[in-house]
This record gives sequence, structure tokens and C-alpha cells, in this order.
Amino acid sequence: MKSYSLKVLALSGAFMFSNAAVNSFVFAEEACDTCFTAQFWKTPDRGVDYPEMQDDDFRRRRASFGVAFQGGGNRAAPAALGQLRALHDLGWIKQIRYITAISGGSWTAIPYTYLKKDCATDSGAYCDEDRFLGTYYSPAALGEILPQVITSARAAGASVNDIPGFARGSMLGAIGRANVTKKMFNAWKTGRFDESYSETLGEIYLKPFGLGRANKSDPDSLFTWRLTDRDRVRRSRENRRPAQVHYVERDRPYLIVGGTLLTQRIIIDPHKKFRMEMTPLYTGMPMRRFPYGDKVSVGGGFVESHGYDQATHRAKDFADKTELSLKLPQYGGRIDESRLNFSLSNVAAVSGAAPVETFVNLPVLQGLLSNLGFPEHYSPTDQEVGDKIKLLAKKDSVYQKEWAHGDGGHEDNLGLAPLLARQVENIIVFANAYAPLDPERVETCRNVFTEFDKAPQGARLKESVRKICEEAMVGDDLPSFFVQTKGQIHNIGLTMVKNDDSGLTGLRRRYEDLITLAEDLVRQRNVSCEKYHYDPAASVSPGIAYTPTICVVFLGLETAWSKPLLANAPAEHRPAIMNALEMTSAGASTVNRRWLKGFRSGGFPHLGTFFDQRMHIIDTDAPRLFALSNLTAWKLQEADTVKQIKDAFGKNGLRLK
Repeated sequence: MKSYSLKVLALSGAFMFSNAAVNSFVFAEEACDTCFTAQFWKTPDRGVDYPEMQDDDFRRRRASFGVAFQGGGNRAAPAALGQLRALHDLGWIKQIRYITAISGGSWTAIPYTYLKKDCATDSGAYCDEDRFLGTYYSPAALGEILPQVITSARAAGASVNDIPGFARGSMLGAIGRANVTKKMFNAWKTGRFDESYSETLGEIYLKPFGLGRANKSDPDSLFTWRLTDRDRVRRSRENRRPAQVHYVERDRPYLIVGGTLLTQRIIIDPHKKFRMEMTPLYTGMPMRRFPYGDKVSVGGGFVESHGYDQATHRAKDFADKTELSLKLPQYGGRIDESRLNFSLSNVAAVSGAAPVETFVNLPVLQGLLSNLGFPEHYSPTDQEVGDKIKLLAKKDSVYQKEWAHGDGGHEDNLGLAPLLARQVENIIVFANAYAPLDPERVETCRNVFTEFDKAPQGARLKESVRKICEEAMVGDDLPSFFVQTKGQIHNIGLTMVKNDDSGLTGLRRRYEDLITLAEDLVRQRNVSCEKYHYDPAASVSPGIAYTPTICVVFLGLETAWSKPLLANAPAEHRPAIMNALEMTSAGASTVNRRWLKGFRSGGFPHLGTFFDQRMHIIDTDAPRLFALSNLTAWKLQEADTVKQIKDAFGKNGLRLK
């Protein structure tokens, strides 16, 4: 009995020790001498009404063109790097209005967006764009340099910086120095608690480019969009501890990073998590929810990003805007108010917090692990809150609430939903999945429906398709925009225009569109460009119905890339290349195609997200990172891919270079 009591006391102490723990202390109300103002926008219905679209110069110079970088940890990060490099080489980057990024895709997109024009020579940071993006190698050229990468990476005592392509100041160099496990433990030891993951990702992916905390004693930095926004943020926060404010110094597309706000901390089901957006100018959850009764709401709009992780003291409506007076939350602000600065590191951590759902569903430990190390933030709304924090709050009581946040991939791992909400006409979706598209499974899926049409089985349809057809599409990322899947229920709304005359309706029609997409990808070597109807009424997303053109570029190991790579590699180095990239001498994959989502490799280039190499969290092998970034750059620039995209968008009036 005594031992059991000690365990209970220890567990209770851990909850209290965490900044995330909701406690029963009540602090005396005090004058709001730390308040500052920030604008709040209710979620617009139309894309033209989003805040960034009020900038006439931005709207005129950039077409209705968006690019979505899929999530997937350190598989997604090098994949996005290669794709960004290709967009530069093609000259398309200056025409793109939006970049959306999820999880590992955001780890590359954030420093790319905020890459400074100039760095102090003694800062230890780098800001050269060519250095950041790295050099693209064609398959033949890659065959010549990849042996050097492998040899350098395998050398005893080798430093990441000594590997070709991984020099300091390169994004590959930052990715190659991950070692998240050790850095996160160190951050927790120094008292960062629910900021530990944020601190870790900032040190890895942002600090090399002057975007993280330079010193442990510095306050967390802030971020915004334009130079004028930076100056306004500084004026607004004059009564707070001074902090660096990063802004987008280069001419970049507008960045939207996806996250998830969790309205339940443990045993999280799809009904308890909702998509949120983090952008240079604003952050928030588009749809309003009332998780604890009709008096306490979350979401419904966006606050200026420098005001996220604060509590709403007062909300005042004007003719054309809502202005919030924001205050330090009673609990978090008492520890260190600068930790409540919503930073780029926080953005990266929220978007890439995939371990959250793994840990919070572990039996026995779920309560403890849900409060240690992963992102938790206050989410300001246009609803005033009091200064009391309660362990148990009544349903009609408005109080300060620090919400758990999770990986953007928990809701939309493609990054497609924000583009649909803004009625973007031309969209490229990069699907860099954890397992390959399997033509045999796609054919089996088609056969299932052929049999179903002959003898419909009613309610059994969904179960059978989930087991066969959704697996054929490699998880539920793509299927979730056509049908409700087991893990994602909020995205549906797409139907394919070319199937309008099929005579099919309802669920059967939506699965027909999904099968058609899969067959197009198989037939057209992993690229499909089609017109779609989007109906937001079918999902919980904002927006209006419209008809975008969406090009899905699926990442696969193609012999058109792998054969010339091996052919141009020195014969004595080919075995090492085949081993590093899990290929046969013919360029095909050697990996058993039975995969476990998120934890193991499905074979190059379908790398596992976590624990993929030697049981490290988010750590992958340098030769594979190097090859992956070049494969994704090649795929986008490959002649057939370029032609399909240019032809499809050209029909919408978008003329790509």
C-alpha cells in the first residue's frame, strides 16, 4: 500500500511540474499591465477575403497557384527540399501564391520562407539561398557523386559537415544533424517542459539559419510577414520583454503550416482533433468548436501570430475588424513570460508532433506522457476569459485553457485543405508516402467494385474498401479527401469532374473517383492532373464550392531514375549504392512491401518517419537523404511531368514558364 501511494504521489508531482498541467491554484486578479493588442479575423468564406489577399501587390504578382508539401518527418524534409529546388530551377516559384506544408515538409518550408537576405559574419548562421537548397544532380551525375557521400558517411568518426552536400548552411546539413532524442532530453532537463520538442526542432532546423534562439537565456523570438508588420508588432508589444521578430525578407509564396488542435488529451479519436493553420500573419483554427458546453469555444478565426499562446482579456468589434487585448495566461506567464512567445520553433513542433498520438494512447503512461515535452498553447479567440484556472470547471464557465496541439498530419497530411478553403485554382500536391503505390492492389480494388456492382452488399462496402482500396492508395492521406477514413473524418469534399457521367452517386461515386485517381497515377508514372469539384459542405472546412485543377505528383522509385544512376556509378561502388538505397542491379526495390505505417521503411524512397535508423527518433541515413532530395527534384523536372502540369494549368489560363 505504501509503495502504491508513493507512485501516486510521484505521478501527481509530474503533472504539477509540467507547465502543461492544469492546476487548482487561483491567482488574484491584477491590472493588465502586460496586455498588448492584436487583430482577430473571423474565418472568411471566400479566398479573396483572407488577410494576405488584402495586399494588392502580393495578389497581383502571384497567380492562383498553390503547392502542398506532404508530411512525414525526415522523409518529407529532404523530399520538400528537392521539390523546392526544382521549382526554382523551373522558374515557377515566383508564380506560386501559396506554399502549404505539414510536419517534416514544414521543417524545410519554414527556414526556406524566412531565410534572411544577409547574416552577420560572426553569428554562425547562414543565409545563402543556393547553399540552403544545395546542388541538383541528374541521375547520371548522382551515380558519380553518391559513392563519395556513402564513403564519407561511413568513415569512422565522420562529421556530417564533411559529407558532400551536407555543409553547414545547407538544409541537408541541418537534417543530417537531427539527433532529436538527445536534444529533446537536454531541453527537458533545462526546464523547457512542453516547449522541449519545440526547442529541439528549433536547434536543428532553424538555428543554423539564424531563426532559433541564439542563446538559452534569450526569449523565444516572434515572427510575422512583412517589414511593416514587424514594426507594428514591436510597437504593440512595447510593454513586454523585447524579443527578435523575424519577417519574410525574400520574395516568397505565402506559407501556411498545418497543425492540429486537440480538444482531448488522451485516447484521442478523430472527433476530438481539428485542423489549424499557422501563417506569417495569423494563426488559429478555422472552425469554431464548443468542446466543454455552449459557453466555452475554441477556433472560429485567426489571431495575429505574435498573439497566439496568450489569453483574451478584452475583445472589441469595429466596423471592419475585431481587436483583441491579450494578456499573459496566469499560469504559464508566472514561470517565464518569454516562453509564451509563439515562435517559428513552435510552428515546426506543432506541425511535426506526430509522436503525440503514439504516446498519449499508451496504456498507464498516457496521462503523464501527454503533458511532458510536446506542444501546448493557449488559443485566443474573440471570447474574453477570466483570470481563474480551475482543476474542474463548470460547463458554463469561461476560463483559461491551454490546449494540446498535435501533428498537422493527424488531420490533413497532404496540406491540401488550406488551398481548397482559399479557392486556389491550380494546385500541385506532392505525395511522398511511407509506402509505394502498388499496381496489384489498385487492380484488386477495381475488381472489388466490379463484383460489388454485380451484387451490392450495402453496409459491407466501406469495410471491404478500407482494407483493400485505402491500402492501395498508401494510407488515408489521399482517400480522406474523397471518403471518411478511420483516422481522418473531416476532409471529404472532392469529386472528379471526368466521372460526372458515370451515373454513380453517394459513397459509391466517391470510391470510384478514388480508384480513378489511383489508376491514373499507375498509368501515368505517378502523376495525375485532373479537374475536381470541391464541396466544403461535405467536410468541416470553410470556403465555397468551386472547381480546381489538382496535379498529384506521387513519389516512387522509377527505373528511369535508378538505372542511369547505377549505370554511371563506378562498378566497385554499385553494391554499396544498392545496399544504401535498397535496390537491385536493375534499379528495382528489394524491400518486402508489407509495411508498418510511420515506424519502418517501406523501402527507398518510402522512408519511415520515426525510429527508422538505429532506434533514433527522426534520424535517417545521409546517403538516403541525399538521394531522396535529388530524386524529388528530378521527378518534378522530368519532361513528362512538366508537360502534364503545364498543359493542365494552361487550360485554366496559368502559363508556366
